[in-house]
Amino acid sequence: ATKPYASRLRRVGQGEIVAGLTAVPAPGHTPGHLAVRVSSGTEQLLIWGDVVHVAALQFDRPDWSIAFDTDQAVAAQTRRRLLDMVAADRIPVAGMHLPFPGVGQVVRRGDAYGYVPQLWPSG
Repeated sequence: ATKPYASRLRRVGQGEIVAGLTAVPAPGHTPGHLAVRVSSGTEQLLIWGDVVHVAALQFDRPDWSIAFDTDQAVAAQTRRRLLDMVAADRIPVAGMHLPFPGVGQVVRRGDAYGYVPQLWPSG
């Protein structure tokens, strides 16, 4: 499907893709799964794709995975690492399976986390 674009494609791994976009490895869900950190000045947003699948359960139990994760143990480690990062650094997140509007803030709640949906997160 990408063959016609082969001369214009560039594989990315960890690190800066272009100014303001940084690839953040997020292994476990699928091979090569990654998150993208978008930054402009002091503002940031982490688009994490399929790091969380069932928000009602996985913020409370980040160690729980689902059958769709190709490596459930690694997916759980990734989830915990990214939840720790965004909660500590107050980086808003966007993801495919988050409650409306699909963007919000992660907060630490003991050994678990909470999710606060926001139409547009603010610092």
